[in-house]
Amino acid sequence: MHHPKRRFVLILTAGSALMLIMAVLSLRLGAVETPFRQLVEEIVQRDGVVYAYRLPRLMIAVLIGINMSLSGSILQGVARNPLAAPDLMGITAGGGLVTVIMILAVPQYSAVLLPFFAFAGAIGASLLIYLLAYNKGIKPQRLILCGVAVSSGIHAVVTLLVVKFAPSAAQALVWLKGSLYARSWEHVNVIWPWTLVCGLLALLFSHQLNTLLLNEDTIRSLGMRTDRVRLFLIALAVGLAGSVVAVAGAIGFVGLVIPHLARLLVGPNYRLLLPTSALLGAILVTAADTAGRMLMPPIEIPVGIMTSFIGAPYFLYLLLRTKKS
Repeated sequence: MHHPKRRFVLILTAGSALMLIMAVLSLRLGAVETPFRQLVEEIVQRDGVVYAYRLPRLMIAVLIGINMSLSGSILQGVARNPLAAPDLMGITAGGGLVTVIMILAVPQYSAVLLPFFAFAGAIGASLLIYLLAYNKGIKPQRLILCGVAVSSGIHAVVTLLVVKFAPSAAQALVWLKGSLYARSWEHVNVIWPWTLVCGLLALLFSHQLNTLLLNEDTIRSLGMRTDRVRLFLIALAVGLAGSVVAVAGAIGFVGLVIPHLARLLVGPNYRLLLPTSALLGAILVTAADTAGRMLMPPIEIPVGIMTSFIGAPYFLYLLLRTKKS
C-alpha cells in the first residue's frame, strides 16, 4: 500500500474512533446527564429525550459537518483558491437573506416552509454569482471575486434589515448565528437526501476535481468541457451548503477550515481528500455543538458561533500565509 493511502486508512480509523467518542458525549451530555445504559435503552426503544431530541440533533450535526466540508472542498477545487468556501462565496448569505425577509415579513410563517425559502435563497445567490462571473467561460479567480462581492452585499442588506426591524429580529439573529436548538427528525429528513446524493456525486467526480487543479491549457488539451464541469460541481456545492442553511442557518468556517486540514493530512488527491474532509467536518461540528451546550449552561452557544471561534483565527492565518507566498 502506498504511503498516502496507508496514511489515509490510519486517519479514517482514528477519525472514526474520535467521531464515536464525540457521538457518545453528544448523546449523554445536556441539561441533564444521561447514563450510558439509559442512553442505549432509549435508542433501542425509540422513546425518551435521547431518541426524540439528542439523537436527531447529533445526526444533523454530523450531516452539517459532511455537507459544509464537501461543499468547501469542491469550491476550492473549482476556484483553485484556498479561500473559497460556501460562507465566503454568498451561498449561505443568500439563504440567510431570504430567511430573514420571511421571518420579518411573515411573523406567522410556517416552520415547514422555512427550509425551502432558505434553499431558494442559496440557489438564487449562486446563480447571480455564476452570471456575474461568466465571461466567455468561467475563470476561477473571477468566480471567487464575484462570490466575495455578492456575499458582502447580501450581508450588508441583512444587517440593514436586522437594525431597522430590531425589536422583531431576535429569531432572525438566532437563525443567522446557526443553531441546532430544537431540531427534530423532520429536519434530518430535509438534509440527509442532499448529503447522500450530492456526496456520492462529488466522490464520482473526484477525478474531474483533480483535473481542474491543473492549468487551463493542460485542461483544454485533455478535452474536458470545463465550463459544464465547473457548473455541475458548483451545483453540487450549492446543494450541499444550501441544505445546511435550510435546517440550521449560517454555519461559518467549516467549509474553509476542514478542507485545508484534510489536505495537510492526506494531500491534494480528491479521492482521499473528500472522504477525509467529510469525516473531519462531522467531528468538528459535533464537538462544537456539544461544547456550545456545556460551556454556559443553561444557555446554549449556537454552533455557528462555536465554529467561528475556531475558523476566524485560521482564516487570518491563511490570509497571512497567502500574502507571504
